[in-house]
Amino acid sequence: MTSSATSAEPARAGAPGRRRGRRAALRVSTLIGVALGLACGAFVIEKIVSGWSEYGDVMARARWGWLVAAVVLATAGMSTMGMVWRRIIIALGGRAGRAQVFVWYQLGNLGKYLPGGIWPLFGRSELAVRGGASRPVAYNSVALSMGATYLCAAVVCAVLLPFVLIGQAGLGGQVWIFALIPIGLAVLHPAVLGRVFRLSERLLGRGSPVVVPPWLTSVGLVARHAPPWLAIGVATWFVAIAFFPDAPVVTVLFAGILSWIVGFVVVFVPGGIGVREAAFTAAASVAMPVALAATIAIVSRLIFIAADLIGAAAAVPVARRTARAARRATDPNGDVDHR
Repeated sequence: MTSSATSAEPARAGAPGRRRGRRAALRVSTLIGVALGLACGAFVIEKIVSGWSEYGDVMARARWGWLVAAVVLATAGMSTMGMVWRRIIIALGGRAGRAQVFVWYQLGNLGKYLPGGIWPLFGRSELAVRGGASRPVAYNSVALSMGATYLCAAVVCAVLLPFVLIGQAGLGGQVWIFALIPIGLAVLHPAVLGRVFRLSERLLGRGSPVVVPPWLTSVGLVARHAPPWLAIGVATWFVAIAFFPDAPVVTVLFAGILSWIVGFVVVFVPGGIGVREAAFTAAASVAMPVALAATIAIVSRLIFIAADLIGAAAAVPVARRTARAARRATDPNGDVDHR
């Protein structure tokens, strides 16, 4: 009995310190997320303001009802994409609440507008680490999330491509998209994915064990990204019909989703700026004038920037509420140190 009491005493004595450490970590996580969101938001706003003389005339000619609908659908699509990341975290053996993942995704996702392709991975992963995820789970889940997202985009494009009438529309040069599918599916096999995870553990350090999901589970996680991609494609089509009522839906969906893949592949361009627009223009101009396709590409960029900023703005109060709820759960009596 004496030894048990003696061993329990240090645990009780150290409990307030651990609670204070968890509260401090939550505060730091929130502050870092808000700072990242503000920095990236300022960068994005500067880009919009600097180009407004060019975009202003374009926007003035738009049918605004369709553009508002595009913002709503784009925001929903991007937010839904983030929630699939939570399922990936769970599949790798981690734990995360919906509100937590919403905050991590929306604030960390703004890192794509900073120069260098590492910021979306780093931003989301570090926010997850500071929110309680182990470093291997955080980084592996974000990497798998990004890979699964764009693998699904490639699959959706592959399904749409035959309906765009390759021979007549002149899109035969886009068949490279099919090559991404078997490569991506092979990487998801546990024999390959397990080696990638073990390498990441050596680089990032060990934490909680990272589960290698079965191949069918990984394929299912890829498939869950299809509805968000269709929402993103339809949002782009809404932009198109704001300027061109006869815009063909399948061609615009294909061009819109394909442009995201191309922008992702060119990792050193912040947010794929310029690259996405060029890819969309090239693919969509088979069904509309080049200048009109370029206009739709530019306005679509503004629509998705607005969606990202709306998501980040919504994440800030959610982060505050989550932090308060976590403080109450870990220390319902506040900061009082009972000894």
